[in-house]
Amino acid sequence: MKLYHYIPKGTDALTKGIYSVSRLPEELLKYGKRLKTDDPKKILAWMEGTFHGRSRAISVLTETVHWQENDSMLKEWVDDMDLLEIDFDALAKDGQIESIWCKEGSDANGTNENIFKITADEIDCSPLPWHLCSKEKGLFFGIIRHYFLVMKDGVIPPKYIKEIK
Repeated sequence: MKLYHYIPKGTDALTKGIYSVSRLPEELLKYGKRLKTDDPKKILAWMEGTFHGRSRAISVLTETVHWQENDSMLKEWVDDMDLLEIDFDALAKDGQIESIWCKEGSDANGTNENIFKITADEIDCSPLPWHLCSKEKGLFFGIIRHYFLVMKDGVIPPKYIKEIK
């Protein structure tokens, strides 16, 4: 199975791997907006309170973003990010994944998340509802089912990644 992850253009993931938010202070602070704090310890504690390992997790999709001329947010995402393909089967076979969690819904801007632990066999690859995304309403990952791969070291090593042009 192939999974997908988007990163800012110019990131060195192909040589260093995909890092979890616990290894990226600027990304960690984005979660602080929900908590109204910029204290990394408080943010990490909140993350770990949602599920064990969240601070070491990498968010992945089962398909690439489909911009259907429906919302500027998706166009910006596709235009401003690099797309990486992750070889999930090899990653799992090599014992790199500690656990897998599914986020299937939340309120606008990520509040009241519906997150639950799953097995690899339960990853749902059915089409995602990209047409429902709305920058205006703060709806992106709140309505797009995605997965958190909790990595033992908080990183997906580069040998499991390739860039998709």
